[in-house]
Amino acid sequence: MENTQEQYRGKGALDAFLNLLSLVTMVWSAIAFGGTVFQIINKFFGEPAFGYESQYRLQALQFMVASVIIIVPIFLVAIGILHQQYKLNKLNIQSGIHRWLTYLMLFVAVCNIIGSLIALVYRLLAGDYTAAFILKALTVLLIALGIFGYHFYDLKRLDYSKRSSVSIGTFSAVVALSVIAVITAFFIVGSPLQSRMLKFDNQRVNNLTELKYQLENYYRQNQQLPADLSASQFERFVDPETNQLSEYQPLTQDQYELCATFSLDAPKDD
Repeated sequence: MENTQEQYRGKGALDAFLNLLSLVTMVWSAIAFGGTVFQIINKFFGEPAFGYESQYRLQALQFMVASVIIIVPIFLVAIGILHQQYKLNKLNIQSGIHRWLTYLMLFVAVCNIIGSLIALVYRLLAGDYTAAFILKALTVLLIALGIFGYHFYDLKRLDYSKRSSVSIGTFSAVVALSVIAVITAFFIVGSPLQSRMLKFDNQRVNNLTELKYQLENYYRQNQQLPADLSASQFERFVDPETNQLSEYQPLTQDQYELCATFSLDAPKDD
């Protein structure tokens, strides 16, 4: 027993680091993957009448996809290094750190499974059985079941010298599902160039809206429209791409026209 303890002496910090890194990145990966799926569901099945949570949000999808692209590989590398350390017998698989964190993940997974089932039954009884909600509840349930199943297996696993078909299958599923989610999201989000043009267009809409209020305020104070936009209060309303002033044309004493050239076609529902 003393020889075993001596073998792992001084490696508690590495043990804690790898276990915590794999734990945190796994949780973050699960949240990012779930969030990506949620926004995809909102895009195709969302019903805004059922609240903010059912609305598709482009920026939320972009952030979740970025998290999947960065965090999932870090999680796979961290768990791979940890298992390699166990295989080479450099870290103690029976360490308190490993077992405590594993039991913690089992507890979190069980809580998520119970919570998802309660929410599903409650919403069904309340008549809110939309396709979007059911798909989201199933997504959370499947993620929680996957985390619980893997960690329950990992807790019982004592021999890392042989390759585990369960671990290989789990990691392959993580990679495949992540790739499918990211590719689907890219079809929705579009290319970085398209996202940039959309950002410019949104800024143009905001500029025109605020400029409208500024012109109406100018009219109330002066009882006439400005001849142009050379006054200081209008200088900031420039096109975000060309840096040119917004197009303004007075038509009559109290009528005017504002124009902007947009990069993309407006959505059909906008």
